[in-house]
Amino acid sequence: MNILSKSFIGALAFSGAIATATAAGVTTDISGVGGGLGSFDVLSNSIVPKELNLTETFDSTGPINVVFTVVHAQGAGGPYSVTETITNHTGVTWTDFHLSIPTGMVFNNFQSASLTGFTLDSPPASGSHDLNFTGSLASGATTTAKFNLTLPDPGAGNTTSLTLMQSPSVSVSPIPEPETYGMLMAGLGLMGFVVRRRTTTLRG
Repeated sequence: MNILSKSFIGALAFSGAIATATAAGVTTDISGVGGGLGSFDVLSNSIVPKELNLTETFDSTGPINVVFTVVHAQGAGGPYSVTETITNHTGVTWTDFHLSIPTGMVFNNFQSASLTGFTLDSPPASGSHDLNFTGSLASGATTTAKFNLTLPDPGAGNTTSLTLMQSPSVSVSPIPEPETYGMLMAGLGLMGFVVRRRTTTLRG
């Protein structure tokens, strides 16, 4: 797990403070955790503080949670324009990708969210708290997600941690029902009986 230092993120978030001079919910730290995490990083961006560029690699189909630490302070605040470079190192092809946030966080203008190689599912599958994509991403391939995200102001003197949950899905072949196995065995048994009968007839 890679965690970007609070001082760096703080500098990114506060870079517009002099111009705006207003209190807002300011991001001071971003980290990645979860069962699917192979690597996580936040790319430096001091020019446009409301743009966040993240990179992450899934080593398994378990989730990766992006945790934002937000304080009430002087700064540019949100909403943020988020770009994520996502790499599939799971060994299997993805067929869906899901992003989910709790109440308080909002996917602004969620209809404009995109994921290269995927299509955003229509409401109610997708909305201001859930983005569900259908498509395909082979193992070893990379895709790019883009969306707008608002983080709430925790209020004077407060700090809060908010989680963006992300996970891929894969296509799973259906497991045959017991009745299917029974029919298969019966068919094989019948074929064996026919073969034996033909063999006996030929010998006779």
